[in-house]
Parts: sequence; structure tokens; C-alpha cells
Amino acid sequence: MKRKAHLFGIRHHGPGSAALLKGALDALNPACVLIEGSPEGDALIRHAALPGMKPPLAMLFYAADEAANAVFAPFAEFSPEWVAMQWALSHDRPVRFIDWPAAVSLALTRTTREETLAAVEKNQPEIPDVDEDDLAEGPDMTAVEAPPVDLDPLDMLAAAAGYGDGETFWNGLIEQHGSGQSPLEIFAAIETAMTETRQHQADAGGISEARRLREERREAFMRGHIREALKQHEGEVAVVVGAWHIGGLRAETTIAEDRAIIKDLPKIKVEATWAPWSDGRLSYASGYGAGVISPGWYRHLWSLYSSHRHEGPEAFAAIWQARTAALLREEGFDASTASAIEAARLALGLASMRGLGVPGLAEMQDAALSSLCHGDHVKLAMIERKLYIGGRIGEIDEAVPQMPLAKDFELWCRKTRLKPEEAAGDVKLDLRSEAGLLKSTFLHRLNLIGIHWGRLTDAEAGRGTYREIWRLAWSPDMTVGLAEALVWGLTIEQAAAAATIDRGRKANGIAPLSDLVRGALVADLPEAAGVCIDLLQSAAVHNNDITDLMNAVAPLVRIVRYGTARKLPELELQALVRALSAEVNAGIRIGSRQLNDDATSQRVSAMRAYDEALGLFGDAALLEEWRRQLTLMVDDEQAVAPVVGFSLRRLHDLGLWDEAQIAAAFSRQILGEMPDRAGSFIEAFLSGAAEVLIQDQTLLFLIDEWLCGLEETLFIDNLPLLRRAFAGFDTVGRKRILERIAGGKKQRPVAADAVKHNPAFERALPLLKQILGMDA
Repeated sequence: MKRKAHLFGIRHHGPGSAALLKGALDALNPACVLIEGSPEGDALIRHAALPGMKPPLAMLFYAADEAANAVFAPFAEFSPEWVAMQWALSHDRPVRFIDWPAAVSLALTRTTREETLAAVEKNQPEIPDVDEDDLAEGPDMTAVEAPPVDLDPLDMLAAAAGYGDGETFWNGLIEQHGSGQSPLEIFAAIETAMTETRQHQADAGGISEARRLREERREAFMRGHIREALKQHEGEVAVVVGAWHIGGLRAETTIAEDRAIIKDLPKIKVEATWAPWSDGRLSYASGYGAGVISPGWYRHLWSLYSSHRHEGPEAFAAIWQARTAALLREEGFDASTASAIEAARLALGLASMRGLGVPGLAEMQDAALSSLCHGDHVKLAMIERKLYIGGRIGEIDEAVPQMPLAKDFELWCRKTRLKPEEAAGDVKLDLRSEAGLLKSTFLHRLNLIGIHWGRLTDAEAGRGTYREIWRLAWSPDMTVGLAEALVWGLTIEQAAAAATIDRGRKANGIAPLSDLVRGALVADLPEAAGVCIDLLQSAAVHNNDITDLMNAVAPLVRIVRYGTARKLPELELQALVRALSAEVNAGIRIGSRQLNDDATSQRVSAMRAYDEALGLFGDAALLEEWRRQLTLMVDDEQAVAPVVGFSLRRLHDLGLWDEAQIAAAFSRQILGEMPDRAGSFIEAFLSGAAEVLIQDQTLLFLIDEWLCGLEETLFIDNLPLLRRAFAGFDTVGRKRILERIAGGKKQRPVAADAVKHNPAFERALPLLKQILGMDA
């Protein structure tokens, strides 16, 4: 009689499947264990038994010449594949992976991407047909997920068994099993059910051609490994695969047929390593096709199955509801011990009514909502992520070889005492302390290599203060970023410096170079900063774009303000700021003529930042010349109106001109001018400044007089610009402006009699109220 392997059809990341598998392996005592997964991971299996390996973890497979082309194979402590590895290692049995190589899957991914890009370039977009198989696609996770196009076999079984969906069906029969049958009997039943369902699915046309071909290739590889294992080992051979694959692996095929299926498949060189994973990325909500709805709940189930105390459903329900109550209290809600006990009893009662041996997630949720949250869904939603998803991030044993950058990253984490956490959290740093400065340097260097673990959230953090506030949120995908950054160096410092220099040499424009200089300096990379400063000086000599030059000054000035917290080349930076500012001051007036709308908007924004930066820099000569240029631009008839409006506003805010001078200049810009120019001028002058009109009666009534003097057609033409100008005013400011206008009969210093008997003003007042956002 021909020997056959024992096929254990599991659901990836299923605690019930894992518990059944452990029982089946104990009963079968196989000579070797084969697991669905990429064979490149065989060398990593031995590390799974190390004490420092704490799931969730993942095997990372990436193309040696393109780290972004990568795939993860995740494992939780309740994943059957992880349990199979642990069993084999603890029993000293051979164990290896048997799925198609990552070298093939990543090569096909690259080919598909290239073909898609080529099709897009020809205006013939094509979307690769990629299936989403919850049972079969466990550890293997493609870089691009497409919407499912195939019928779900679990849904088909669920419909036949009277369940609403496949998830509930599988959880009820397997993940929360309590039938008393032996694990081997249950796996035999799974094999029969899934084989029949797969055949029925194929007969019903529920398998796409793309999926059929993909599964044929994968299963051809698996059958080859199984044949080899049966030849090598006289004892039983255990094969742990997604339940979907059982029917394909039982198919009677020859070696020649299987070799023909996988012949000529492309391959690329692949590197493999362990990487931390997270509960959030194990969840189905993350987009992971083989994910589970609630990793936190599945971990709790696993604690029941793997516990040696066998405390029973009562303790199981009580522990979960106690945890729910504790999390509610952390959020500031009342959740007593008595309510937790009541919730546990209610969950047990619901499970009994629904024919379950232990309460499921739905029973626990319903009970908590009723007894602990008193029907308030918001309370339960507040703790949903911590309770149902979980916030655990895996850890790798120190003895496991890792990528150099990943190893250096861990050293930096220990040195700075920053712990990767998936949930976003704020960290406040004092740059005057050694610890704060070290953390800041680390986070800035990571940003330079594209690892955005932390993002600055405090606006003052970039203005030379001693404080930084970072929002930290770790993602396992950042491990791929570390692999990509290997091209720059073997340590975080080397990679950050090399990446900065390379981007500097490729930078197009002054502002990007300025940002790179700042980034290198706050990351404590003096050599990279020096190279970028030289590049910036060279670019400034050949640059005639005043807007670019102004945009470069602001970040450089902010760098100088770090001088007392960081060791910076202050003299060189100050000289660079003075040189750039001198170029700006010399060319700003002539350069503010004949600009289109986009260039004008960018110019005014750059002027605002430049003006603020010069104030921070504190060079009296530069400030004096800049303010002289503002004066000249106000009287320059060729300068674009928004630039003139901003210039006059700054002269007013700085108190450099008195009210009479401001009023005279204002009148020159609006009286007799075309509506579009006058409106643009007013918009720039009034931008975000309701208080200017409230406090300065002369300007307020100058605008009023201009409005009342416009013909109806011109008035309507100016309405959009006026509404845009007033859009930045808050409600209180608008109301005070209207009150000031309404009281103008008594207070108006100019032409009061004209207003008192001006019918145009009375007709315009309702429309003015509408513009200001007041009730008519």
C-alpha cells in the first residue's frame, strides 16, 4: 500500500487549529514536520525556540537587489505554523517549509508590476487578478492585494451548515471547539469537508483562472517536498497547510507532471530574516488577507487551550470581563468588579443559549455592552483597539542574526529607551538634556532614511527652542525600510549621512537643499551638512528665483536657533543666511513684477516666512534693507498687487509708517484701480487681520468709502475677492467690524455727513452683513 502523508488542514492564526494541531502531533508523533511556507525560511526555523523570541513575529523575504519587493510571513503564538515549529524543535524532529519559494513569488510580483506599468504607459491599464484566500494564504502575504474574485469555501460550508458566514462557522466548530473528538478525527473531517467544497467550488465556476494557475504551481512545489520527505523518513510525515490546499495535495499526479507545471518560472535572489510584527498587522482590518478579526481575543482563547490549569469556561469568561472593566476604568469610565462578574455570567448564559461550550467573541461583546457599558456603544469603542486588536509588538532574541541596520536600530532603541509601539503616542524631549538630545538625533536620522517612526508635532520644535514633541507610531513595514536603507550604510548614522548627501546632489532647487542642510544638522551629521551647505552655496549663485531663495532662508534661520542645544557650524550658517538674504533684498522689488497668479501666491507666502525669519535672525542691516524694500514695493506701480498689499501691511504692523501714510498709500492702491487689482491688494492687506479694521477707524472707513463708491457692476465683480479676504476672520471679529460700521454715524472721522444721507450705504448694508457672515 502506498504511503501517504498526514495532512493537517488548519486556519492560519487560529488558536483552535493550533490546539488541535498540537494534540494531533502528540498523538501521531511524526518523524518529520512539513509546513506551508517559503523554503528560504528553513534557516530561520531554529531560532523560533530561543527564549527571546516573543511573537508576534514575521519572516521577512526581500529581493536582494530591491528591498521594497518584499513579503512577510507573520506568526502569532497561536498560529498553527508556530506551534508546529515549536513542537518539532522541542522533539528534535526535522522541520522545513514546502510552499513555492519566495524567489519565485517575488519574481512574479516584479514581472506583474512591470507589465502593469508598461500597460499604463500605453494607456491600457491592467489590474492583476490576485486572489484573497483566507485559508490558503496564511503566512504568504503579497505586496499588492486585489479585491477577492473567488467564492469563499468557508461561506459555502457555512451556508450548508446553517451558519450566517464562514467566520462564525469555523470559529464555532474549530476555534472554540468542545466536541470531545480526538484531534486526528477532527482533522480527518476537515479534510473531507474541504476537499468536497473545493471540488464543488470548481464545478460552480467559483475559482478564477489566475487563482487556479497560482494554486497549481504552489501545490506542485508542495507535492514535490512531500514525496521527498516520504522517501527520506520511514516514520509518519505530518504536513501543516491551509485547509484549502488539502484537495490539491491529495491529487494523483506524477513527478513529471508537477515538474512541467513549475518549469521555467522566474526566480530572483532573496534574503530572509526575522522581523518584529504586531497585533494590529495580524488583524483583518489591516488589509492582511489571512488576518483575524480580533488578535486580542484569539490570544485569550489560546491562553485557555494552552493553560495547564484547565480553569474552565467560568474563569475564562471572568478573566476577559475583568480585563474589559480594567480598560474601561483606564479611560475614566465606571466599571465595578460586580459589573464584571455580572458580565461574565451573562456571557456564559448567552453561550449556553446559543449551544456553545465556551462564550465566543460575540457573547463577550454583548455581555460587556449590557453589564459594563450599560448599552453605551461609545464606551466599548473607546477600548476596542486595546481589547480586541491588542498593542503587542514582537521581540527577537539577541542571538538571532539580523540585518546590520536592524541590529543598529535595536541598539539605538536600548540606548535611548524608546520602545516601538504600534499605538501612536507623544514624546516630549528637552534638548538641553543628554537623553533628550540623543532621542532627537535618533529620530531625525531615521527620518532621513525614510523611517518615519516619529513626526514632529510641536510647531515651536523647529524654531530653535529647547523642546521637541514627537508623535511616535511604529509599523512592522518599517523593517522593509531598514532593508532598503542598507544601500546607504551598515549603521543608522552612516545610512542617514549617505542618503542625505545623495539627495542633496540630486536636489532640484534651493529650498530642498536648505531643508537637507537643516535635516543633517539636527541629526548631528556634520559632514553631510557640510556637503549640502557647499551644494546650497553653489546653487544660490546660479539661481535667479527670489521665491526659492526666500524659502531657503527660513529653515536655515531655524537651524541657527538650535545653536545652544546642538553643536552646529554657526559662523558658516550665519554667513550663508546673510549671503542669501542679500540676494533676496537686492532682487525682491524687480522680481515682484509680472508674476502669474500661482507665482504671486508662492511669492507672498515666501515673503511672510522670510520676514519672520529675518526677525528671528536679528541682523540689523539685513532688516533695515528688507524694510526699505517693502517701502519701495508699496510705491512700485509695476509690482503685483498682493505683494504691495503684504508690504503695506508689514509697514503698518511694524509701526514704520503712521496712519496718515498708511491711509494715503491704501487710497492710491484702491481708488481708480481696476477691480481685480484693487481686490487682490485688499485681500493681501487684510489677510487674517480683523483686528486691523476694528482698531484702525481710518482704514475701516476708507474701505467703506471705496465700497460705497463702486458702481453696481464693479461692486459685484469685487464680491468674490471680498468674501475671500474676510474668510479668515472669526465670527467675533466679523461682528465687531459690523458694529463698528453701524456706529459709523457717530464715530466716522471722515465724511460723516455723506454716510448719514448716503442711500448706497443703506442698500449695501444687508449684502455687507452677508459677506461678513452676519444675519441680514
